[in-house]
Amino acid sequence: MSDDAVKAVLGILALGAAVVVLKAAWAWAATHVLVLGLGLGGLALLIVVTVGVASVGRAAPRGELYASPAQGTVAAGWAGAADCTLDDFTAASPRGFEEMCRALLERDGFSDALRVGGSGDLGADVIAYDVDGRKVVVQCKRHSRPVGSRDLQTFNGTARPVHRAKIAVFVGLNGFTAPAVKFARQQRIHLVDRAALERWGAGEHLYDVLDIAAAAA
Repeated sequence: MSDDAVKAVLGILALGAAVVVLKAAWAWAATHVLVLGLGLGGLALLIVVTVGVASVGRAAPRGELYASPAQGTVAAGWAGAADCTLDDFTAASPRGFEEMCRALLERDGFSDALRVGGSGDLGADVIAYDVDGRKVVVQCKRHSRPVGSRDLQTFNGTARPVHRAKIAVFVGLNGFTAPAVKFARQQRIHLVDRAALERWGAGEHLYDVLDIAAAAA
């Protein structure tokens, strides 16, 4: 056999050996990648199951249903929920006004009192629960003029259907128009006008101001 023929045979054998080695390496890599993938997948599944089991039966605290935005600007020199004057309410920013109402609810013994007002609040500025467990939804308006019936209608459309309020309260710094008062009576919305707000801020319990009875035993 000539030298060229020998070289050709050796080249073919070398190429064949290289192909065999590459196939073996590929098979090894594929097997180990599969095993690694199965292992990682199993670990991820275990984590998901563990977290799911840990959360089963855990009811979300009532406060978790709503985010609590940062406190707004309250009146300068405001002494706290135990002493809110009409001047304090008037000097507060819209968010500060909501925060003051939230603080008054907390002072009166309401639990989980959260200020939730802001963009997309769907008519709820403050959410709280009374001692009987009833959900109280409050809308707060510090308009320079009396609140009209349109605002009451909007609030009525969300307070109970959306927020599941048992007690719906609308606070108006400068009172309400006659049509708004009439609508509120028809829809069982409790109104806190300027006079009622003054009493509430001075220390009276909200339910005493609004003549709301305790829940039936």
